[in-house]
Amino acid sequence: MESSVLTIVLITGPPGVGKTTLVRKICSFLRDKEHLLQGFYTEEVRGKGTSQRIGFDVVTLAGKRGFLAREQPGDHLRRPKVGKYSVFVQDFEDLALPLLNIKDSQSEPALLVIDEVGKMELFSRRFESAVVDLLKKKRPLLVTIPEKSSLPLVEQLRKTPNSVLYQVTKSNRNTLAGEITDLIAKSLLVTK
Repeated sequence: MESSVLTIVLITGPPGVGKTTLVRKICSFLRDKEHLLQGFYTEEVRGKGTSQRIGFDVVTLAGKRGFLAREQPGDHLRRPKVGKYSVFVQDFEDLALPLLNIKDSQSEPALLVIDEVGKMELFSRRFESAVVDLLKKKRPLLVTIPEKSSLPLVEQLRKTPNSVLYQVTKSNRNTLAGEITDLIAKSLLVTK
């Protein structure tokens, strides 16, 4: 790993362990070091006045928000489902895909952030294709993936050369942010 340039940092762990919180901390630290980042994270949505989870939103690093999934969305459209959640594929694509398709006219981000590559997101074939294209281009990526998954793209990410996988646990989640930030910052200096 030392002689090659890191292209992908993968973060995995059980649901609710703090993967998204870790990603947000890493992004904050990298922004403090003036690295240009682009991408999105997923966030749980709770019912009003309750701690019950009713769905997930996709949130860009610039703060734009859109639906990813909801319980009983009420519009009666036939949407793909993961458990009790209906997935809003078009909403997800409208927000996430422009972040992954870098145009020549845009400032090129040093790092693309994708939280996460999982069942809900992979209902979008266009999203899957965009991630595969990023792998071919060897773009620096920070990606969260499910801990236990046999999804082909997740397996491809795990096997990508010049990648490193971090397993998040309750005991290491507070110390990993600095370690991962340092690794990414050093790698981004090498690629400049």
